[in-house]
Amino acid sequence: YQRRVRGGVGIGLFFFGVAEPIWHYVGPNRYTKDKYMPDNELAQWAINLTFFHWGIHAWIVYAMVGILLGFLAFRKGMPMTMKSCFYPLIGDRIYGWMGDLIDIFSILTTLFGVCTSLGLGTMQLNKGINYLDESIEVNTTNQVIIIWAITVIATISVVSGIGVGIRRLSEICFCLGMVIMLMALFLEDTWYLLNLYCQSLGFYIQWIIQLGFHCDAFELTTGSYGAEDRGRAYQDLEGDGPNYWMDGWTIFYWGWWISWSPFVGSFIAKISKGRTIRQFLNGALTAPMIYSFLWLTIFGGSAIKTERIAAREGLCCPGWHGDVLTWNEATIAQETAGWPMTQEGMTVCKGSGTKELVECGDCGWDLMDSYIKTAASPTPESVVTYISQNQAWLGKYFGKENKTYARLSCMSSEEMWFAQVSTFGDMGYLLCIISLVAIILY
Repeated sequence: YQRRVRGGVGIGLFFFGVAEPIWHYVGPNRYTKDKYMPDNELAQWAINLTFFHWGIHAWIVYAMVGILLGFLAFRKGMPMTMKSCFYPLIGDRIYGWMGDLIDIFSILTTLFGVCTSLGLGTMQLNKGINYLDESIEVNTTNQVIIIWAITVIATISVVSGIGVGIRRLSEICFCLGMVIMLMALFLEDTWYLLNLYCQSLGFYIQWIIQLGFHCDAFELTTGSYGAEDRGRAYQDLEGDGPNYWMDGWTIFYWGWWISWSPFVGSFIAKISKGRTIRQFLNGALTAPMIYSFLWLTIFGGSAIKTERIAAREGLCCPGWHGDVLTWNEATIAQETAGWPMTQEGMTVCKGSGTKELVECGDCGWDLMDSYIKTAASPTPESVVTYISQNQAWLGKYFGKENKTYARLSCMSSEEMWFAQVSTFGDMGYLLCIISLVAIILY
């Protein structure tokens, strides 16, 4: 089971464990388009969409390939390659050019899947290291170094064999994942997360059939012209949701899972010799689903709670509101005469696309107002210094030294994980370190 989790979803749980629920919660989709949907229901749909992409539709791909290969290899004495799966269709022709073509195609698809996972993991590692040490930049050079380091570790693991290197590495990865997950469970509001897990499982079971057949048919055609004539509350000429949502999420996931299926399917078949079909399905389908759902509930549920608290505390995304926090030397003189600061007189912001300082918009003012209210002895000079030192962090956090609150929706997907675990106070830094190690090994 540990090797199945490592081989199947390891890096994805770190990359999307926080990011996907947040994007479903705040990003454009058919649920966020419904302005009359209660926010709690929207949050539940964000978790449910994440479950949909990581649930039975995902794991059944691996289980189907694995059980077929295992049966044909161990019971019928056939080669444990993808061409054997096509024996019921094309018979002995799998031993000719058709079989070779199938195996070549399966190797190429696996290559694409590995590249996707390696790319996501590399970007997240680079961002995570930069998150802890700003002197290490997010750039192509550092990412190439990360890829080489991961390649060396993977090569050592493979050369040492399934029974030694891969097995021990899988055990280490699984243990690290359990440590991170359990620490997050008990550092967060545990009852909230357990309630959310139970609630989300029921919601998933209720809606899984409908979601499994939903194809965004109306979103892919014309907008809802004439909606107001038909008495609808509002008219959306772009459709009830963006026509690119399914391509960017569901189709991406199905392609990703399927591309890994030749490798993971043959892997779990090889390590499942001697198991019954029931044992195989429990280990390759049921257990990974339960584990994945628990992981996504803990980190996705915590992320949505963090996003709400950050909004309550006044954090916001300057770019979303037309504010870009900046300053120059003239700001000090401008503000000294008008102290105490007011939103109308605050000129430490500038509008997007202009070089002239202007009055702060709502987002910029909220951030500055929060600092003014919490600082011991705020002065115009201290405000300017604060902006200068925290310019890259403002909005997402209150500052580079205060990450207790995080507006996750202001961040890139690869940064969200580290921002979320950092909200766990003194344990946040330790969780970031453990996460980096786990991502490298996964």
